[in-house]
Amino acid sequence: MKKKILVLSFALMMAASISACNAKGTASNDAASTQSQQAESKQDDTKQAESKEADSKQASSEQEDIKFPEFNAKTVAGEEISSDIFKDSKLTVVNIWGSWCGPCVHEIPELQKLYENMKEKNVNVVGIAQDSGSDLDAVKEVLDKNNVTYHNIIPEGDVEGFVMSLQAFPTTVFIDSNGNIIGGIQGARDLEGFTKIVDEILAKQG
Repeated sequence: MKKKILVLSFALMMAASISACNAKGTASNDAASTQSQQAESKQDDTKQAESKEADSKQASSEQEDIKFPEFNAKTVAGEEISSDIFKDSKLTVVNIWGSWCGPCVHEIPELQKLYENMKEKNVNVVGIAQDSGSDLDAVKEVLDKNNVTYHNIIPEGDVEGFVMSLQAFPTTVFIDSNGNIIGGIQGARDLEGFTKIVDEILAKQG
């Protein structure tokens, strides 16, 4: 499992967006290391183009040997939940986020819209709140403020290990009904961006 997590983490890094937070909770920007404003602007344009291309390639690539960790856990609302939830949908969008991460919080309303819009296509949305074990009140505040109705999981065990292996937040992975991770992206997206990726994956699945 550790080897597979490392492989996935590397793949997700290749699909990273500049609109993300690093694992320590500070805003990240791929162009920050440039030596001049002009160079930074050029790198921004390049990264944005590469990110769009990587989204499509990564989201549609098959990774049959990488399974999401099995789990029995609780949601932020206190409900019991397990990895069997994946069996109920053709595709599950799993968004890993933190209440301390601005881009994460910003895309929560977009994910709620995605959840509502994709039900008829048998697509589910599930959140994993990275800091729900240590700051549950802050997580609940974000969810309540945005009227979130999709499940948000408190990570434990192998799921917590998976979350801790990630280099940036938010990270979103796409999981089929067999629990296989079939794609993933890093960085915040709007409804249009998420919808495009989900539709591409569904088209690949047939």
